[in-house]
Amino acid sequence: MVEVKAQIIEALNKLLDKKIDALKATTADVSDSMKNDTKSSAGDKFETGREMMQMELNNKQGQLNKQVQLKKDLAQIDVKKQNSTADFGSLVISNKGKYFISVALGRIVINNTEYYALSLASPIGQALKGHKQGDSISFNRQNIVIDDVL
Repeated sequence: MVEVKAQIIEALNKLLDKKIDALKATTADVSDSMKNDTKSSAGDKFETGREMMQMELNNKQGQLNKQVQLKKDLAQIDVKKQNSTADFGSLVISNKGKYFISVALGRIVINNTEYYALSLASPIGQALKGHKQGDSISFNRQNIVIDDVL
């Protein structure tokens, strides 16, 4: 299962790289627009437009910082570590799905198998935390039986 965890991390890193590249491009475009925007005779319109561009730039930079932090968080996972209970870096196999407790990026498919990358802080992450193989938990009125924790 070390190989599967490594493949999941690789797929998540590729997804984050795409998001980071797109955000960097958008940030550069907004920044260039701000630099090239010249003051018109309608001063208030100029200031409002410029403020909106600054807000957009700040928003994109915040999103970019978040994606970079997710990559750093992902890099903290030791794929060789054998987990006995569900925690950060665990792959939890259950009767309701396969959950990789890492960063919240949602559904990914590896070798035609669905996995859900979720944060330990998410509701399902919190419900799974600390549980081990054979445990049964209730989440959203569903009974989840943990078949394995890797």
